[in-house]
Amino acid sequence: ASDVYKRQYISNMKSLPDKIRIKDIARLANVSTGTVDRVLHNRGEVSAKSREKVEKVLKEINYQPNIYASALASKKRYTFVTLLPESNEGEYWSDIKKGVDQAAHEFLDLNISVEQIFFNQYDSTSFEKAIETVLKLTPDAVLLAPIFKEQSISLAKQLEIQEIPYVLIDSDMEEIHSLAYFGMDSLQSGYLAAKLLLSDASPNSEIAIFQVYRSGNKGSNQTELRINGFKRYIEEHLPTAKLFSIKIYAQDHTRNLKIIKDFFKQHPHIREAITFNSKVYLITEYLEKMNISGIKFIGYDLLQKNVKALKSGKVNYLLAQRPEIQSYRGMKALCEYKIFKNEIKRKNFMPIDILTSENIDFYLDFQSI
Repeated sequence: ASDVYKRQYISNMKSLPDKIRIKDIARLANVSTGTVDRVLHNRGEVSAKSREKVEKVLKEINYQPNIYASALASKKRYTFVTLLPESNEGEYWSDIKKGVDQAAHEFLDLNISVEQIFFNQYDSTSFEKAIETVLKLTPDAVLLAPIFKEQSISLAKQLEIQEIPYVLIDSDMEEIHSLAYFGMDSLQSGYLAAKLLLSDASPNSEIAIFQVYRSGNKGSNQTELRINGFKRYIEEHLPTAKLFSIKIYAQDHTRNLKIIKDFFKQHPHIREAITFNSKVYLITEYLEKMNISGIKFIGYDLLQKNVKALKSGKVNYLLAQRPEIQSYRGMKALCEYKIFKNEIKRKNFMPIDILTSENIDFYLDFQSI
């Protein structure tokens, strides 16, 4: 009888279809399809003998379950939450939102709903209130832009206690244990910005750093990292250069004009300047109003206003970081981890794109600007 079973088993193995079904596994293991289903999905009671027979077959045929089909068939529902700055069309964060929207559309078949929570990126109190909303939703996963460092650490700790996976975009934080990070290498981008800006600078150059003031916070996490990279280059190559930090206010244009006017009155020899966020166009507008020219300027991100400033020669370089891809891949990583149980790479750096007036027309879809 044993020999007959072996011959039949070998025959069954040879006649397996390319796409192996539960009934094929049941036939090989000589058990019911219900038993195979319970073993595959680890539910219900199965005798030790039957489980051993099924697992032996699974190993021999190198069975790979169709996890995607299982997720489609599952009745479990998931809530993914994004915590991002509010924005208008054409701004950096609106491109981040496009990546989220694309992922959310693709998630529909997997019973994943995406709740998007927004905050004022220049007001830490707004961020704190948004955190409260996120936690009340008891999400299954979170995509986070950690603009405000201390508050982001606090949120991360609460998510970790509840074993809720979260992914960071735009800027990384070593102090917490995110599932993954998608974005620029911020330190390296700051170093690169200094190299571009100061390649022909004199050893005793005076350099202006324009920072946008955030209520309740000294600066964004992203800006802090970029500045550290910028300073590292100066320490290595221009140790006698002088840095001046000028704080401006997101909505107070009258105050900003006075601040910049007073600054350049005190420091008329400034020839290099940088801002580490997407507001470079705003600074160039102030300089134009005050008839200040001859400043080599670098900024970040492909806002339409920034691109116009680049093409007109008011900005020498823009560094871009592909915002839509950051958020899209961040959302996909959460799905891969939470739904499909795949391992996720911790650091996922975007290319640091260097854009000039000469190459901007060949980059993405800015030819019409």
